[in-house]
Amino acid sequence: MIDKTKQRDEQIIYGCMKVIRSLPGCHIDFVIKKLGGPFAGTIKLGGDWGEKYYYLKVVPKLTPAVADLVIHQLKTTAAPANCSPLLLTHYISPNMADKLKQKKIEFADCAGNLLLQQSPLYVQIGGQKHMTSSGGLDRLFRPAGLKLIYLFLRNPQSVNATYRVLADDAGIALGAIGDLFKELEKRGNLIKSETGRELIAAEELLQRWQLGYIETLRPRMLLQRCALQPDFSLQQLPDLIRRASDSASVMLGGQLGASLLTSDMDPETAILYINPQQQLKLMLQLHLTPDPNGEVSLLAPFGKQNRWSGWQPEGLNLVDPLLTYAELACDGQSAKSADKLYNQHLLPRLS
Repeated sequence: MIDKTKQRDEQIIYGCMKVIRSLPGCHIDFVIKKLGGPFAGTIKLGGDWGEKYYYLKVVPKLTPAVADLVIHQLKTTAAPANCSPLLLTHYISPNMADKLKQKKIEFADCAGNLLLQQSPLYVQIGGQKHMTSSGGLDRLFRPAGLKLIYLFLRNPQSVNATYRVLADDAGIALGAIGDLFKELEKRGNLIKSETGRELIAAEELLQRWQLGYIETLRPRMLLQRCALQPDFSLQQLPDLIRRASDSASVMLGGQLGASLLTSDMDPETAILYINPQQQLKLMLQLHLTPDPNGEVSLLAPFGKQNRWSGWQPEGLNLVDPLLTYAELACDGQSAKSADKLYNQHLLPRLS
């Protein structure tokens, strides 16, 4: 079985390196592939002007939905010494190129668009047309795979659970587990030993899972965007949930959930994870009305492990910090709270 994810990433690296090699007086001395970290590798770019080291971040499809998340990852992930991040992707639109330039993110794509903007090398190539992408997502980053990876990132020891338990907890078909394990092994995120399975390169897997969650899984979970009725504010929502007849089935996340965990942000939005069969009843009890631009999003949970097993505010249920982190990390205004969630609740798990 071909590892489609690795194959696609290597095609993107090859295409982007071809673009850079075409620059007059510029050459790539070497490419070092990743050794289990969150990056695809490191290159040394040289010429008469001097030399520059870059670490490579591959994002197969850079869309507006994941752009802020990718920028956050590049700005916050620890990098090799004396290296700068270089974003590689299949295609970058003119609008996206402008956004990356404003955020001081250097990039290259397979179509020939390029931005290098650090002394002594300044290069900008734009307006190259979109190229047809080959192949779609492999199973690992489709909904079933994303649900299984979530379990492993939530609790890395769960890689040693039985297939039946994993299928039940993730809410996916039992027959899918074996193939997903094989793909994780081929990506280098899972190894076997005499004592069992072990999750490795978890930080890289988390970053790729975040992209898949935002672009693929979350849209399937979304039930409704809502606004609170004019007489109610977002700060009153926790009390409204406590008084609801089905409060035990509601899980709170997003900015409002994060504010209860970190106490360092003034939330403007909230996410409620609810049973779809209780949606109308809860909307009435929580004084929510449909609004495509509303501050409250209703999502349907998946599997059995979305609820956080740690501290909970009295009378409320918080969703697992992993889901809250995924939401905040793609929101530029919540980046500091996302980092705090990561350091307090996710990094200890991955370590």
